[in-house]
Amino acid sequence: MLRVYLGVCVGDQPEGTTSTGALVRRAVDGDAAAWDGLLARYSALVWAVVHSYRLPPHDAQDAAQTVWCALAERLSRLRDPERVGAWLAAAAHNECRRQLRTGRRTAPYAPETLDLTDHRSPESVHLAGEGVRAVRRALDGIGLPDRLVAMLYLDYPELGPDRIAEMAGVARAELAAIRRRAFRRLRRLLREQTEPVGRHRVPDRAAQRRDRR
Repeated sequence: MLRVYLGVCVGDQPEGTTSTGALVRRAVDGDAAAWDGLLARYSALVWAVVHSYRLPPHDAQDAAQTVWCALAERLSRLRDPERVGAWLAAAAHNECRRQLRTGRRTAPYAPETLDLTDHRSPESVHLAGEGVRAVRRALDGIGLPDRLVAMLYLDYPELGPDRIAEMAGVARAELAAIRRRAFRRLRRLLREQTEPVGRHRVPDRAAQRRDRR
């Protein structure tokens, strides 16, 4: 099944398909279909990391392309081909941080192409019911690493906590707390968006304290 994530069509990995390690080995041997398989399997993860840094559109595209070029150059030297997804996530983090360090970020970028349509987790079912645009705005109001953790759980709940922690660059022991905090903030921001225009909003100090935990 194809899904659209951050403006990129990506394919789910059906059960029983070729292993990631086998795809890597075939791609090293020049199998174009195997390389296409890696792109389909991991494009969404690379974009999730890149867009979590809110780079301008051109820089985000450049960062993603740089990550895939780096993989192509190092494909034959990967220590563990089965963990190419984790390698791509780490490379995307590093490239985005490099761009931020060199001052290429010119303005905050609201991810207008974000499309959260996965209904396989309770959180995604709840958030999808609130409306995709509202979720986009709410996600844009959450900082890292919470934003990336939420995005991975929404679009790739089948990854499991170990891989999500690895790809988000957070400690496994801290993931549950980050996940709770991220979705608590999302729910609060979504509620605030639905308040009538002009209504005087009293800051919810208790909610803000919970969000910081």
